[in-house]
Amino acid sequence: MAGRIRVGVLFGGASEEREISLASGLMIAENLPKDRYEVKLLDTLALMARHPCLSPQLRDKAIALQQARPLRSLPSAGELSPAMRDQVERAEALAQSATQALASQDERGIDVAFLALHGKYGEDGTIQGFLELTGTPYTGSGVLASALAMDKVMAKRVLSAEGIPVPRGVHLTGADVAHEGDAAIERAMALVPAVVKPSKQGSSVGMSLVDSPAAMAAAVRLALQHDDEALVEERIFGTEITVGVLGTPGADGLEALPVVEIVPKREFFDYKAKYDPAQCEEICPARIPDEARRQAQALAIRAHRALSCRGYSRTDMILGPNGPVVLEVNTLPGMTMNSLLPKAALAAGIPFGELLHRIVSLALEARR
Repeated sequence: MAGRIRVGVLFGGASEEREISLASGLMIAENLPKDRYEVKLLDTLALMARHPCLSPQLRDKAIALQQARPLRSLPSAGELSPAMRDQVERAEALAQSATQALASQDERGIDVAFLALHGKYGEDGTIQGFLELTGTPYTGSGVLASALAMDKVMAKRVLSAEGIPVPRGVHLTGADVAHEGDAAIERAMALVPAVVKPSKQGSSVGMSLVDSPAAMAAAVRLALQHDDEALVEERIFGTEITVGVLGTPGADGLEALPVVEIVPKREFFDYKAKYDPAQCEEICPARIPDEARRQAQALAIRAHRALSCRGYSRTDMILGPNGPVVLEVNTLPGMTMNSLLPKAALAAGIPFGELLHRIVSLALEARR
């Protein structure tokens, strides 16, 4: 490919993780090597102006993007540090509509899409399917792996079938709770102490820790405000860890990055702790025994393979009394100033810019 590669960083969108996506996309755009890449920041919200899920504010923003007219930043949806708030505002000011860039076959188009989307309509296989239709190479996993990993209930079924240790759990739909009432909630009470979360959300949105049966109903209802299905799992006490993986199964092999240990200063690694450095300590390499480290890295590679992930992933685990247990697999992990995958890559001797270059290279190689 002659000259610099034209990269469209797809970010923003309409999920509850929009702000994190904006911050991730900005950092990616600012750190892709300038001698190799020509970068555009493209907000996929512009593709969704007619989508019935949009709030009036998001719809106005989508139309403004389509018409290339400025619109001030939207009100914050979460608790962000001042530094990240500044990143989000700068990202929104620089964002362009993704519509024309993804449809153009001339110099206005792009050679590859770098996905910095999180949550619904970005991490769940929907944008991946759109890019498959347009023939645009893109970073990260394909349609099936993205959809599976985003759906925690389905991912858990696949991982369990592959013999990968996962917490005991049950899932409840909104229909279950509406039709069965207390009987549906009682099925989950045997798991207390438990973790309750929406099946298809990230960044701990809608997640609760439940320490008594009496608190279960409220936790399930909170999760169902964010999704049509809630996952209730036994709470495993231990050290929270995460392991990044680079590579594509069947290619040149998979590389497990150093294990990161997560020590939240809040009750758990919630939305605020994830994106405010003052709320959490992240230690890499993790302070765990060598055997546990090897087990965790092996499990991350097995999970990556089981879901057919591509390019990169990050698997979250708890190191409990009986070894590591897999909680979930992230196919588009965050790339913010406080993100875990870049920290692990740096500990492995891969600077941020080089990590981004490797991710783009894997996306282009997948289309050859």
